[in-house]
Amino acid sequence: MQVITKSIPRSTSWISTSVPEHQIQTEQAKSFNSSYLVNNLVSPVRFYDAVRKIPSKAIVIEIAPHGSMQTLLKKSLRAESDCISLMSKKESDNLHYFMSNIGQLFTLGLKLDLKKLYPPVEYPVGTGTPMLSPGIKWDHSKEWVVPSWEEFLPDSSVFTKRISEWHIFFTLMVN
Repeated sequence: MQVITKSIPRSTSWISTSVPEHQIQTEQAKSFNSSYLVNNLVSPVRFYDAVRKIPSKAIVIEIAPHGSMQTLLKKSLRAESDCISLMSKKESDNLHYFMSNIGQLFTLGLKLDLKKLYPPVEYPVGTGTPMLSPGIKWDHSKEWVVPSWEEFLPDSSVFTKRISEWHIFFTLMVN
């Protein structure tokens, strides 16, 4: 078990449900530390006060072991706002649920540093590193003409014929 030993300043966009309005300027309200967490556990939830502070077009991320507030949040937020939960006890695969919702945050426009989700890669990679190519499946249901490099030579009669074919093909595709 790790203990939180140092205080971290909270973002101005962090809205707390455990700190009353008249205590918002206290050190406890401005920092994330062990005393904030204890206060969060023993204090009443001030949900209405917190929701009132959420601006329109906000992306609300519920950080909890279960997205139990999702329905209430969606009803309480303005229509232009989005609400995402990162965990759900109803899900059999919470890693998949978490990653899907991280993807949802990306599609909503958040700039995410996804490298922090994975361990660093040391180069050169070891010989036991799995290859990506077995995971790639090609669609062979259609056949396409693949020209050889000789067909691109300007003095080739095939080059002139291919250019005409491609021009007709692209003209048909565009029109």
